[in-house]
Amino acid sequence: MSGYTEEYIRQKLTEKLEATHVCFAVRISDTGPPGNMDVTTGMQWLVIVAAGLFLRATVSLHSYSGQNRPPMYGDFEAQRHWQEVTVNLPVADWYRNTSDNDLLYWGLDYPPLTAYHSYFVGWWARQWHDESFVALHTSRGISTAEHKQFMRNTVLLVDAVLYLPAILYATHTILRRMARPNTEVRWLAPTLAILFPGQILIDNGHFQYNNASLALCALAVAAIVERRTLAGAVLFCLALNYKQMELYHALPFFFYLLRDCFTDGADNSSTFGQRFLVGVRKLTLLGATVLLSFIIIWLPWLGSLDAVGQLVHRIFPVARGVFEDKVSNVWCVVNVFVKLRNVPNTTMAIVCLVCTLLAVLPCGLHLLLQKNHTARSFLYSLVVAALGFFLFSFQVHEKSILLAALPVILLLPLEPLVSCWFLQLATFSMLPLLHKDGLTGAFVGLTLISLTLVRTARDSKSSTKNHKLSYDVLHLRGLLPEGFASVGSVFVTLFYLSLLGQVLLLVAFLCLAPPAHLPFLYPLLISAYSCGHFVLFYLYFNYRQFCSDQTSVTADQPSRINNKKKEVVDESDGCGGKFRVVVVSSQFQGKPLLQRHRLVNAALEEELKTIHAFSQKTYTPEQWAGESGP
Repeated sequence: MSGYTEEYIRQKLTEKLEATHVCFAVRISDTGPPGNMDVTTGMQWLVIVAAGLFLRATVSLHSYSGQNRPPMYGDFEAQRHWQEVTVNLPVADWYRNTSDNDLLYWGLDYPPLTAYHSYFVGWWARQWHDESFVALHTSRGISTAEHKQFMRNTVLLVDAVLYLPAILYATHTILRRMARPNTEVRWLAPTLAILFPGQILIDNGHFQYNNASLALCALAVAAIVERRTLAGAVLFCLALNYKQMELYHALPFFFYLLRDCFTDGADNSSTFGQRFLVGVRKLTLLGATVLLSFIIIWLPWLGSLDAVGQLVHRIFPVARGVFEDKVSNVWCVVNVFVKLRNVPNTTMAIVCLVCTLLAVLPCGLHLLLQKNHTARSFLYSLVVAALGFFLFSFQVHEKSILLAALPVILLLPLEPLVSCWFLQLATFSMLPLLHKDGLTGAFVGLTLISLTLVRTARDSKSSTKNHKLSYDVLHLRGLLPEGFASVGSVFVTLFYLSLLGQVLLLVAFLCLAPPAHLPFLYPLLISAYSCGHFVLFYLYFNYRQFCSDQTSVTADQPSRINNKKKEVVDESDGCGGKFRVVVVSSQFQGKPLLQRHRLVNAALEEELKTIHAFSQKTYTPEQWAGESGP
């Protein structure tokens, strides 16, 4: 029995062969979803899910959007009214103004999957609860305790069945595929993902079903990372057809899948024409899959061009204006100096379109043209594109920041500190809306829970002694990504200054009366403060994306090889006597397979005398980037 560890073998090969990447193959039994699952991980997941459902149920006891505020009430009534419309009217009238469907009273303005969901919830209410919940016309503004409980439970059901499993699976996939082995945030990432206050407060407090579209998008991202591109495309089509705001993520999906069609599995020995034809076939299959998905979902309206036009008109209303309330985006801040509401909506829509494209196209083109085609850069581009849309697009809601928060949640395994910081700001940016709904106490409570989780993620003894900061009470320095040690103190200091600013604004908002001539001073300050952060986050994630292909060969774990040939696991159950290893080294350049294997064997000459089973795969950095990188 040799007793060698994976880390020892990795270090030896790195030193001897100047290897840029060394990893070990997983056992075949570990290759299926969810991957490397054991009893301990399963128990952790159960605890995390139970905590997530408990906090969501607790927030559900609070008030909701528009409670007891006629005549329009709020988002709670909008969702209920859609159930009333869909369960009582024919499909052709769901998006059309009729005597029984006044579009000025919360007319349905989300894509068909939301309408189908509303129909099934309305049918459930009628069949198994109380028909008065969805009675045509007479159910408007219903506010009984029984109905509130029913509606709250429908959100919790989506959380339990779809959202929480999807977020856990996506986070675990990224941890398994891209994060360094033995990372100290292995449990923190899924926990913070499940307990993200912003999503809980909006869906289970304010009341919406963002959990459905966000879950579908998270599953689509996980499928892309796992190289199941057609499944990822279908899942993203479902997310987009549930909420049109998923367009925030559309460009990264489009560019990444387009590049994937012409690079995935490409045979370098084939001619350019042959590779191009293979890419065209893949692209045709992908396009047909997306088109078929849309046809199936939109089928009830495809018989009439007028019906399709009306549906599109409802989904993309221009008449509402550039933003609603005090949103933490660029236009809300600019509006302080230039009254944008005086600009015609059509003109403003064009300005927003141009600015949004300028903000998001660079990250998309980088995905298309980058040297190393990586899932890591795809994740960063999702954040950049979503932030670009939030900061510059037309008709933005405060709640739309959840679209940027989703990919940041998925980046928690790779960017724990910056992701925690962003998620904290995302929740804070919605404070005026949450306060209006009576959710300030819940906001403070969930925020403190999140910060406590960050604090307990690392033992203070594990902090770097030479760089320990006396004020780092949350032990944030250890959550920095690799390569940021030199500027760690700056990042940690900025985090605490940002948190201090949030506390001061919160106290002023709750305790100090604004000047009589500036009644919306504090909501505006909160929006501007948050917007400034989001602009900086936008620049940071742009930087991380454009640098991602330089580090992806060493940072990302392989995913294009067959699932039986990936990441770091000792096959010998801890005895250190059985390995299957993948080595990437420039020393393999121009050498045939036999010579490469001899180089590896020479590097491990002494170790191989006691290692009783050893197999290897060898790549040059170019081969690894083109054939094995995610």
